[in-house]
Amino acid sequence: MPGPRYGSRQGAEVKAKRLLGAHVSTAGGLQKSLERARALQCNCMQVFTGNPRGWSGAPVAKAAARAFREAAPVFGVKTVIIHAIYLVNPASPKAEVRRKSLVCLRRDLVSAGRLGASGVVLHPGSDLGDRQGEQRLLTALQQLLPAVPAGCRLLLEGMAGTKNSIGTLEAVGRLARQAGEKIGVCLDSAHLCAAGYDLQTADGFARFVKDVKKHIGFARVGCIHVNDSKHPCGSRRDHHENLGEGYVTARGLRNLLHFHPFRALPFIMETPGFDQLGPDRKNMRRLKKYAG
Repeated sequence: MPGPRYGSRQGAEVKAKRLLGAHVSTAGGLQKSLERARALQCNCMQVFTGNPRGWSGAPVAKAAARAFREAAPVFGVKTVIIHAIYLVNPASPKAEVRRKSLVCLRRDLVSAGRLGASGVVLHPGSDLGDRQGEQRLLTALQQLLPAVPAGCRLLLEGMAGTKNSIGTLEAVGRLARQAGEKIGVCLDSAHLCAAGYDLQTADGFARFVKDVKKHIGFARVGCIHVNDSKHPCGSRRDHHENLGEGYVTARGLRNLLHFHPFRALPFIMETPGFDQLGPDRKNMRRLKKYAG
């Protein structure tokens, strides 16, 4: 699956436009997150706007958001994605969890509007086995639609297929179609591998393309999480690995990066890092190598 010829002027222009980045910490403030993104040579970035393992929090303050938006171009950051906290589960059969999830997601959408983020990614969640989660999630998405700011989409992340979780390509595509154009999809290469898509083979990648086209539609994909997988294809186990070190493989990552309908999308790393401290320069060098 060859990419463009970068010896040509057209190839160089395409290469310059690629959005390649990482999830970065906001510890110390949003300005610090921009510094971390620049240190990794990112031109796009993903952040949590609050404690990813706690319910409490507030939207990003207007003054801080304004300073961030003014500084982002100076740091070379063109695109920002927000990731909802891990506790969010709008598909839960527990009413209190659903209520708290909606509060958190509305908060992130306010922050997205202030920061100029292009997407808010959320895990679709789990129904805890009662089989009613997809309908509850759809209801939640419909309630959130008025809060989605202009230029932003709420992005349902395709998941690894763990027990009771919602997140097959068919499910997230169906929910996005039913909820409307403000709802899109985020794809994760490690999750795709865990769910059984072998992106390194011609047949496996063709199956992936066919399912995205059938169930989601390329235009509904708003972001790619580019990660390798610690576990074999089809394992349904969600553990990320550094790029080129796992079962997605360098070839599988290259196939995804060079798939033409996705070339304008932000590719965000969520790798553990070679020092186990998160995305690092070695992973970024590999990402750029695979993209080029």
